Parts: sequence; C-alpha cells; structure tokens
Amino acid sequence: MICIGVESTAHTLGLSVVEAKGEKVRVLLNKAWKYPSTSEGYIPFKLAEHHSENAVLLAEELKKMKSLKPDLISYSQGPGIGHSLHVGFVIARTLSYYYDVPLVPVNHAVAHIEIGKSECKTRNPLIVYVSGGNTQIIVQKEKYEVVGETMDMGLGNMLDQLGRKLGLNPPDAVGVLKEASKTRRFVFLPYTVKGMNFSFTGLLTAALKLKESREVVCYSTQETAFSMLVEACERALCHYHSKEVLLVGGNARNKRLQEMLRVMSREHHARFCVPSDEYCGDNA
Repeated sequence: MICIGVESTAHTLGLSVVEAKGEKVRVLLNKAWKYPSTSEGYIPFKLAEHHSENAVLLAEELKKMKSLKPDLISYSQGPGIGHSLHVGFVIARTLSYYYDVPLVPVNHAVAHIEIGKSECKTRNPLIVYVSGGNTQIIVQKEKYEVVGETMDMGLGNMLDQLGRKLGLNPPDAVGVLKEASKTRRFVFLPYTVKGMNFSFTGLLTAALKLKESREVVCYSTQETAFSMLVEACERALCHYHSKEVLLVGGNARNKRLQEMLRVMSREHHARFCVPSDEYCGDNA
C-alpha cells in the first residue's frame, strides 16, 4: 500500500509518500516547507498564504515520481490552526480526485504519538506530548486518555512568546534554548502544578518582569517550566505504573527536556524514549 500524506496544522506544509508492506514501512519522500519564525508570531492568514504558494512546489515533487500510484491520500484534520488546515484539506482533496483514491483524515496529535511508538518500538508507554499548542500527559487503555495537561497555554507557545518578547534570534523556543545554554544562574519563578495538571501563564508574566539578562530569564523560565512538567509526569508514572516514557511533539527535540525526563525515568526504572528529531516536528 502506498499513501500520500499532507500536513498543514500550523507553520509547516508537509508532503510525504510512504509505502507499507506488512509491518515494513518505507518512506519514499518526506518534504516540508516551513513559514519562518518572526517577531509578530504566526498570523493565520499569512500561514494560509504561505501554504497556498508552496502547494505548487508540493505538486512538482509528486510530478517527479512519474510511476507513483497511491492507494489513498491522508491529511491532518486537526487539531491545528483553521486557516492552515483548510489549505491542507483542499490540497489533499484535489490529490484524491486526481488519483481517484480515498481521502483519509488523520488526528495530528495521535499521529505524533503513533510515529513515536513505531520508531521507538514501545508497548504501552506514558506519553508526554509537548508542542506549540498542546502539552499533555497521556496513557493508552482501550483508547488514548489525557490524564494531565496545561490549564492555559502549551509549553511551546509559552516559550515562543518569551522568545518574541525578548527579541531573540530566532524569536521562538529555539532562541530561548540557545540563550538558556549561556548561563547557570537561576532565579525563582512561579511554579504551578496541580496534581498532573500545570499552568504556564503566570510563569511567563513573571519572567517578562524580571530585571535580569536575557540568558538568565531564558534559563530560569525553561528550567521552571520543564521541572513542572517532569513533576507531573513523575506523578503519572507512579500512578499508572508505566515501564516506558515516550516524549513526542515539536518541543520533544529540546535536549534539556530530554535530559530531565531521562533522569526521572531512570530513577523509576522506566525506559525513556524519544523519536529522532526528523519525526518530532510537524511533517506528513
């Protein structure tokens, strides 16, 4: 079976072609066109324009595969930014008409989890899903169940906003990570964990009021936010007696977060897993 996938939940328009034979999966193509981080953030209509303009490049990539005969077209149905999602849906529906094959919607969050489980070969892990719009602790029973989550904004969104407000380069979570690596000076900030839930808005507000250097603000904010998340994960790990911890989502690429979760997992004799960077971010 051959599937063409289209991703467009937020800042990235992605295209992939995957071939599956039994349990063996082969990626034939994996391309992405990302809208760059800017000081104004991600404006929905500008993301839609970006995806629409790059749809031509997407079509050209498929034209190069002259003998391609897909069995189905999949696309990200949500969660995500409505303007971006609509463009991806139109592209996928057009491809479905062109190739005369079924159109299959995919849950973006579940896709992050499933690709992590597949690459890391986990069985029933405690799932830590961290991205711009989502920060959740998830277990799988008969179906996926969210047992802990942010009560306001996602971890990635909080770090992106901090990066923009501080005028970092790049003005996002990557910029925060770079600045945070320059110091080990820590300043105490609001720490909000309630059971297995957590809150980041108070932390962001307090961080922006600090009269400290940018690197100290970034380091203190990142350490506090990650500590909150790890505490909630540790509580979930003990409650559900999980033997594996799987970190997925765009912010799963943060090496400091990986380190903190790895240490916590080791202390509870649990295996820590994270997919390769290529499959942590948004892609088809």
